[in-house]
Amino acid sequence: MNLTVCADGAEVARRAADAFVEAAAAGDRPAIVLSGGSTPQALHRLLASPEYAGRVDWPRVNVFFGDERQVPLDDPRSNYHAARETLLDHVPVDPAKVHPLTDADEYEGLLRSFFGERPDFDLLYLGMGNDGHTASLFPGSVSLREDERWVIDPPDVVEGMARHTFTFPALSAARRTLILVAGEAKAEAFARIRAREQLPAGMVPGAEWLVDRAVAGGAG
Repeated sequence: MNLTVCADGAEVARRAADAFVEAAAAGDRPAIVLSGGSTPQALHRLLASPEYAGRVDWPRVNVFFGDERQVPLDDPRSNYHAARETLLDHVPVDPAKVHPLTDADEYEGLLRSFFGERPDFDLLYLGMGNDGHTASLFPGSVSLREDERWVIDPPDVVEGMARHTFTFPALSAARRTLILVAGEAKAEAFARIRAREQLPAGMVPGAEWLVDRAVAGGAG
């Protein structure tokens, strides 16, 4: 496991923001995938702050989303809505380069048109739920076995909501993948992954983990 243990959630966010600045300077059309969940929101707020916002050439950045709840984009439960409130409405990103995930088939077509044979994002952020899920790939789901499609509508209905999600073929193709995890509530799932239990967040090949001490316990 490629693991960095941070002092707290603030350090997780800062290291993740530094990675964003680096990725946003890459190539002619940097492509970055944002994540939902509580820990990534701290990253978004930091990127929108005066300390970081001026370090990014925002009109160059292409923004994608790794999963989404099947709710209207203005619904507070939407990952896109949360990203707008915490980041996108506060920086000069080009609206034409922000790509909400509203339909799995259309989004896969968009990705294949943008990338071609392989969705090689410059940077892909993921979070982890208390049960060890990542994106909208949940423990025990048949979706974990998908090996061709990049974006699907998984059969799982969690918290009463259907979802769209990237699959492992998409999650594993990024040039750099960061899994951001903070808070004691996620320590048990992280320990299970460290013990080689096959929970979804631990199944993303090549991912770098940024976790706080509350999550890591005695890990180093």
